[in-house]
Amino acid sequence: MDWQTHQDANRAGTELGGTYLYFDTAAAAPPVIPAVEAATEYLWKTARTGPYLPSLRAEIYTQLDEIRGQVGGFMGAKPEELAFTRNGTESISLVARGITWNAGDEVIVPDTEMLSNIAIWRMVAQEAGATIVTVKGGSAGLLDPEAVRAAITDRTRLITFAAMSNVTGAVQPVTEICEVAAERGVLVHVNAAQALGMMPVGLDVWPCDFISACTRKGLRAIEGSGVLAVREQHLDALTPALAGWWNAGLDGDSVTFMRAARKLEAGSPNIPAILALGAAVEVAQGLGIDAIHERVRELTNYAAARLREIPGTQIYGPENDADRLGILPFNIEGVDPTALTLALEQRGIIIEAGHFMATPILAAYGVEKMARASLHYFNTTEEIDRLVAAIIAERGTFA
Repeated sequence: MDWQTHQDANRAGTELGGTYLYFDTAAAAPPVIPAVEAATEYLWKTARTGPYLPSLRAEIYTQLDEIRGQVGGFMGAKPEELAFTRNGTESISLVARGITWNAGDEVIVPDTEMLSNIAIWRMVAQEAGATIVTVKGGSAGLLDPEAVRAAITDRTRLITFAAMSNVTGAVQPVTEICEVAAERGVLVHVNAAQALGMMPVGLDVWPCDFISACTRKGLRAIEGSGVLAVREQHLDALTPALAGWWNAGLDGDSVTFMRAARKLEAGSPNIPAILALGAAVEVAQGLGIDAIHERVRELTNYAAARLREIPGTQIYGPENDADRLGILPFNIEGVDPTALTLALEQRGIIIEAGHFMATPILAAYGVEKMARASLHYFNTTEEIDRLVAAIIAERGTFA
């Protein structure tokens, strides 16, 4: 694959211009240029004419409908199954708050999850008298569908988990877990925050009920944007957590909502972010999600092999690199990960360090924090070589 030519043809490069080597897509990727242009062009229009110039408003609302269909198609969802949100956390919360819970309900939340897929479920469980059930992923962070099966009881209402770990890059057996849940009539929410834009994601890919994601990571849209796909059969039962202009109406003393996932959106839509999202999806479709997935897989394997060449390096998570994608958490003996991150920044290389809200994994390895290099298709093997060379050079300063 002549990937660089493919990128350039689809205007999918970055404006980093060689100043920085960027390995922190798991936090947020550099947005694709068309996404930035879509957002800024709209903002300039509003500055020149005012946001509510009738012809502009009509044009924009038409675009929002088109983008809803475009993004829905990208996620295997009908337009009415797709809601725009501000971020992945909001998407998760809209599901948790939208379901009517009963005392005694059980929610399975694995110990592989980050804060946004833990806190809200604990809140609704406490409020409704429900119970959180934990399934362990172990130090590798991989869920066993049979362990999930064993955790399901007659009271289990929903299973929620991330398709791809923000800490280890572990890619979960999503389809198998969904099938186990379906056998018992249990709902499944999949957090695709790290997966969307990195691998095939959608209601047509996974037999789940809800898919949430932010769009600033693998999809390379701008910050302040997220999506939620709701399978059509659940639209009536899901209660909006927010109500007002855009999603609600009045019928006498009653509040009414449309039969579409849009009913979960309230107030002025974040138009710049949605326009950027449409542009980002167009780029991803142009490149091809299967091609992106293959490219990230190649780079992941290469980066893992190169990092292991550094003496004293331990990479956390799945032992088999085929079980991870794009994310490599690691520590180097005798090197503080935070100090390493700061030193690399001085060299124009961006990684991240921290605990990443991964207490069970950190405890399993007996460490308090780790460094994390996360990559995407815009990275190259040459950049990875420069990252490794810089780490080796900095490692010597800690001796």
